[in-house]
Amino acid sequence: MPSGFLRLAWILVTALPIPGAHAASSSWPGFRGPNRDGSALDADFPTHFGPHTNLVWKVSVPTGHSSPVIVGDRLFLTGYENKSLTVLAVDRATAGIVWRHNIEPRAIESGSRFSHPATATPAADEERLVSYFAPFGLIAHDFAGNELWRHPLPTPATQHGASSSPVITDTLVIQLCDQDADSYLAAFDKRDGSEVWRAKRPEFRRGFSTPLPWPARHPEMIIVAGTLRLVAYNLADGSERWSVDGLPNEMVASPTGGDGLVFLAGWTSGSGVARMPTWEQLLAAGDTDKDGQLSRDEAPPGPLRHHFPYIDANRDGKVSMTEYESLATIFDRSQNVALAVRPDGGGNVTGTHVVWKQTRGLPYVPSPLHFEGRLYLVKNGGIASCLDARTGTFQYQEERLGAIGDYYASPVAGKGKILAISQPGTAVVYRAGAPLEVLARNPLGEEVLATPAIADNTLYIRTLSTLFAFREGGCTCDY
Repeated sequence: MPSGFLRLAWILVTALPIPGAHAASSSWPGFRGPNRDGSALDADFPTHFGPHTNLVWKVSVPTGHSSPVIVGDRLFLTGYENKSLTVLAVDRATAGIVWRHNIEPRAIESGSRFSHPATATPAADEERLVSYFAPFGLIAHDFAGNELWRHPLPTPATQHGASSSPVITDTLVIQLCDQDADSYLAAFDKRDGSEVWRAKRPEFRRGFSTPLPWPARHPEMIIVAGTLRLVAYNLADGSERWSVDGLPNEMVASPTGGDGLVFLAGWTSGSGVARMPTWEQLLAAGDTDKDGQLSRDEAPPGPLRHHFPYIDANRDGKVSMTEYESLATIFDRSQNVALAVRPDGGGNVTGTHVVWKQTRGLPYVPSPLHFEGRLYLVKNGGIASCLDARTGTFQYQEERLGAIGDYYASPVAGKGKILAISQPGTAVVYRAGAPLEVLARNPLGEEVLATPAIADNTLYIRTLSTLFAFREGGCTCDY
């Protein structure tokens, strides 16, 4: 399962809210690096790199899955070390730790083996850095490391941990908290952290996607992918503006934008499953205490037992008929899909504003990458696809990158090249465009779940314990 889902899969390093598992988000045009669509503007990065090749520096950092965020000469990360949540600033020239701020968490959330309390990527504008930790909430710092404000939030209840990253707009900080019950989208005043509005999302279950402000500069809406639907909310008050049906039951990848369109790709193993047994059948087979509910021990082998933590939304150790029927309906309607949407209109625009739709080559965690008129998808196993972004026509479909394993980091791009990194730690550089042409496979020697960042022709990659900086002309030596 994804790292708390690391869905951030993006990388955030520019000022536009940038997507990127597990995902990152930011919104200030003064940032340098990948745009919200994952591209790095005119920045380049080396084709060949590794622990002993084109290495500028490396530094040990606390564990975490959040992606690096770059503002000027600083690089910001979050982590978890010695039972403390950590926000730290790194000097991009020297790799020195400029400042570190520790936050004491509540009980650390449990989840899958890739869950982590520092999964969400921070967001930044020209004055502040805002970090989100599921076991704490939101906290803002200035670039000198002074705390500006904090807003504690309850830990979302999900089986795999939380990972949606905060997003900064002109005046607000937006945080998505989709969970197994009581999901919501909230907006906070970026100056003092006070809550401005909250949109309840009762029909949405756990999700790990990061919202997309639209348009990128001076946004008017926030676009959110979740259970079965893509929804645009008005930034002014959180009211629903438009929606599109036909998504998976669980969203991990984040929406991205380009060419006037919003792109989304989602896949989950729960989509397309056969109708689950009826509630009456399950009660007859397992309700030994005749209380009209089913504990995990009572659950007959099959989908109820397999998905028990997901179906037991209120975490009381019992599944009720309401909980079961809700999930059975969601599984029935779930669709794995990649699509492009015109982000205007009002109400349900499924029949009028979906420009194209595809069902092959779908990623689980990595967000789609829009770059120079094409949309790039990377799925587990190192399977890459490239589509015309305007038409959805495949330019190549489900071709192998030659680096097996799961993929959690989102692909990024710069100067005619795409970079995708497998969770085992092989960084594949391939040429932008079609046909697929792999230029290099670079082993990093450690697992990678965070999306890399690119700025000033330098590539920054976070592995499980190390932050690397690579640049053409860097040392080729033992570091």
